[in-house]
Amino acid sequence: MIDMHCHILPDVDDGAECMHDSIAMALIAKEQGIKKIIATPHYHPEFRYLKGEQLKEVYENFKQELKENKIDIEVYMGNEIYFTSNLIENIEDLDFFSLNNSKYVLVEFPPTNFPLNLCNVVYELKQKGFVPVLAHVERYVKIHDDPEIIYDCIKTGAIIQINSSSLMGKNGKELQKLCNILISRNMVHLVSSDAHSSGRRRPLLKDAYEYIEKKYSKATADDLFINNAECIIQNKDIVVEEPLEKPAEKRGFLKRIFGR
Repeated sequence: MIDMHCHILPDVDDGAECMHDSIAMALIAKEQGIKKIIATPHYHPEFRYLKGEQLKEVYENFKQELKENKIDIEVYMGNEIYFTSNLIENIEDLDFFSLNNSKYVLVEFPPTNFPLNLCNVVYELKQKGFVPVLAHVERYVKIHDDPEIIYDCIKTGAIIQINSSSLMGKNGKELQKLCNILISRNMVHLVSSDAHSSGRRRPLLKDAYEYIEKKYSKATADDLFINNAECIIQNKDIVVEEPLEKPAEKRGFLKRIFGR
């Protein structure tokens, strides 16, 4: 499997606290059957997270540690970009990393200041030459209120990622329910761990893969956990299935008679 959203680099954001924690995360990932990880430390222009060349140096040191500890996992560089009102205007001047230097960028949105028209953000990023991967969409209240936002974003060109912990119900039944609604309508393209440590938020994917394989199909599981993430690493187009429109609401007998 491939984990394309993981805060595994040491002491660069609110993820792994130190190299020991990073190595422990890598060992967990290996036990889970994860072969490749895209490291996605937070990129926030106003926070003192490590950026640019300093971040790349930490990434190279971590790869060397994996080699010395004989942990056979490939790690790639990326960022989880925090959306701000002037992000798109200034994006060419920012020292963030796209996912493995590809056209794909992982974007997170502020939960209390969610964009009023998310499709416009997707469209404008596409105009800049990027393919936006919308991070952990199940966490946003606006999406719970109106999942059709995701339908419209996919039609505009977005790729959708959800967290494995949400899919497995670890963040509440409502998030799990939304994950399944989105998957059943072809509105999820990637399932990732969004792991932050070797303790509370670990890089766990195995149970989520098996859950999708049993509930949907092995082909669906392979796409969500392997194939689409590999397309990102290789900078290839993800084959996006047509998202399904919202099913028509069933009307009861009395509603059919009196609801005309």
